[in-house]
Amino acid sequence: MSPRPRVPPPLDVEAILGTLDRHKVEYVLIGGLAARLHGSPLLTEDLDITPEASRDNLARLALALQELEARLRGAEEVELPLDDRSLASADVLTMTTQAGWLDICSRPAGGQSYATLAPNAETYEIFGLRVRVASIDDLIRSKSAAGRDKDLRGLPALRELQRRRR
Repeated sequence: MSPRPRVPPPLDVEAILGTLDRHKVEYVLIGGLAARLHGSPLLTEDLDITPEASRDNLARLALALQELEARLRGAEEVELPLDDRSLASADVLTMTTQAGWLDICSRPAGGQSYATLAPNAETYEIFGLRVRVASIDDLIRSKSAAGRDKDLRGLPALRELQRRRR
């Protein structure tokens, strides 16, 4: 018998971003939603962030994740301690929340981090919230380095958007 395909809960971007904002979590939005905000036509099923790595910020992120009832995607029945230490020890956490899939990528592909993404990030207003969004250049760098099929499929659109901006 083959495993059941994982179907994401409906993605409620406003709920996730609002929860992060209420807890004053510092992060840069990356991934498919960031690409979409820059104008990419491709859709995404999740929200990806790179958090600032200080213990205080990770503690605020842990509280936000607890509010969102976050669980490890694919192992939702496993109890994961959500605190600054557990978040600091993971490069990538793929989570299922009550508001959809949320990926926490402390070190995105291409040798990036919050410290390298934040200076180039653009600020967008989304649902009345100010959200830092990774630059097109940084998204291209990360997606190229990741090399996954879904990332490679999105590169032509990002490169075209990059070309138009120059």
